[in-house]
Amino acid sequence: MAKDQQDLPLAGAPESAAAFDRAVADYWGLTGDPVGGLKSALAADPSFALGATAIADLFLIGGFRGDHSEVTSALAAAEAAIGGASERERRHLAAAKAWAAGRAFESERIWDDMLTDHPRDALALRLVEDAHFFHGHSLAIRDSAARVLPAWERGNPLTSFVLGAYAFGLEESGELGRAEAVGREALAGNPADGWATHALAHVFETANRQEEGIAFLKSTRANWRPAHFMAGHNGWHLGAFLIELGRFDEAIADYDRFAAPKLADDLTLDRVDAASLLWRLELAGVDVGDRWRPVAEAWMRHVDDHVSAFNDLHLALAAARSPDAGDAARVRASLDAYQRLGAGDNHRVTVEVGRALVDGMLAFGAGDDSAAIDALSSARNEAIRIGGSHAQRDIVAQTLIAAAERSGRWRLARALLAERAAVRPTERVKAAYDRARTKAA
Repeated sequence: MAKDQQDLPLAGAPESAAAFDRAVADYWGLTGDPVGGLKSALAADPSFALGATAIADLFLIGGFRGDHSEVTSALAAAEAAIGGASERERRHLAAAKAWAAGRAFESERIWDDMLTDHPRDALALRLVEDAHFFHGHSLAIRDSAARVLPAWERGNPLTSFVLGAYAFGLEESGELGRAEAVGREALAGNPADGWATHALAHVFETANRQEEGIAFLKSTRANWRPAHFMAGHNGWHLGAFLIELGRFDEAIADYDRFAAPKLADDLTLDRVDAASLLWRLELAGVDVGDRWRPVAEAWMRHVDDHVSAFNDLHLALAAARSPDAGDAARVRASLDAYQRLGAGDNHRVTVEVGRALVDGMLAFGAGDDSAAIDALSSARNEAIRIGGSHAQRDIVAQTLIAAAERSGRWRLARALLAERAAVRPTERVKAAYDRARTKAA
């Protein structure tokens, strides 16, 4: 039996283990073509069980439904090969099957349990970190990395990536000083780590260090641009900093140069970032022209996916601003059907939290501020359950404030802006609070 780079046994040939190591390194680095490499290795070596499982994992993490042919064929290949695999590889397959069946929280538990026994299982660690992020489990992002970090020696080629993951978990848990120190240590070991760059961008965002964030992302762009979709997302952070400082022309220029072209790749995070940036620009009073059309078209191709309430929130942004007046109705009808017929962890989150957020965004887009306020207020304190980061979910608070201002509910706007100024005392927020206070008097 072959072994991977972390000295863990793998069913299959040594060449398959080498392909696995390349794929895992690319997954952590957000580079290369991990799925393509694994598929080639599996075609040459059908006994490569973990390779097949990893293919399914990568499609699922990428936002594919569990019944997609890419997922089902990979799981079938894993099942056919699992007889010659280790118990650890069998647990990997169980986690992938649980995710495909809509039991993603069970997958998280399986991966964390595996890491207790195998703390250098690099695939399990990256998968569980992504899963915790997708489900808003902020403390778990931090703690899953912290539990295994002592097993990762500084000479290990993947250790800098593990440090980057830990840095992001620290930031999402509010430990900004430690997050910055660990993130900088990760980048010292690997300046091209797009995720560690992302962790530091979050530190600057949460600490209201927008100027530093802009300077950092611009000066390191050559390092993080090759990191596939994370390049787009780090660009999203740059755009968010620029918007907060009122540098709208720069934000639009960056959107046109970096975000808009990536829509053609049809990757979930690129669609999320494009919709979020345009929405935030409009909340700031910027006319974005006809830029919504391609975003809406890209999202509406996935109107019935419903793999994540977080994704559906951003689908709603695109539908609300679509030039096709029927898109919002299509989103509502699709979610109605999903609520009636769906099952699993995301279904429960959608019913209990996500649908209200979607309805609030659609109402805001339709100019019904009263309905938007009611819907968003009802779910805002549980919005963490839809997943994503604190910075991404901030769009809920921003939209709620905008609805209060636009509808002339100045006492509510004053209260919401006082809350915001306490944690984000930027010039834009303080000016908005002074305006609301004057009008509410």
